[in-house]
Amino acid sequence: MVTRLRILVMATAIGIAALSAGTDAQAATVTVDVGDIYFCDPSFQGGVCETTIDVGDTVVWDFDPGELPHTTTECGATCNNPTATPRWNSGVHYGGTFEYTFNQPGTYLYYCTIHPVEQRGRIVVIGGPAQAGDVDCDGDVDSIDAALILQHTGGLLNELPCQENADANDDGQVNSIDAALVLQRVAGFLNSLPA
Repeated sequence: MVTRLRILVMATAIGIAALSAGTDAQAATVTVDVGDIYFCDPSFQGGVCETTIDVGDTVVWDFDPGELPHTTTECGATCNNPTATPRWNSGVHYGGTFEYTFNQPGTYLYYCTIHPVEQRGRIVVIGGPAQAGDVDCDGDVDSIDAALILQHTGGLLNELPCQENADANDDGQVNSIDAALVLQRVAGFLNSLPA
């Protein structure tokens, strides 16, 4: 009886999710101009171009306004010490476009690898359901998230890609207890995280 009730509840939840998925707003496409040594427009040369979008939106970097070669490459936690494994890297462009769709909320820093100090940007992705424990914004809660929380707690990382998801027990602190809860969830000891 309990198993049938669980199946009925799950089927109902799936049906409601499918119905609500059809009513979601249409995803948008936002264009960021890439000029000679700027993103967005010339006023951002040497500064940071910030673009705010919703979860599911696509950013298109348009390399045609500039005459110099450029990239758009995700930095990781900081553009002063970029990650060796960026979420996106357009490669060198002498015109044309590059696009990337953002499916997780968070703040994503990026830069031009050819002009790393003069040309920087930030994509702020809002909306969508936050997933407690998903600190790397990949849509999954796994042991990598727990490791990142521990690195952050130990002072090895100043910032997490989806910092807002790190407080797995919703006690207002990010610490090793959150990492332990994530690992318990991954191991199947918890059906969901308290947050």
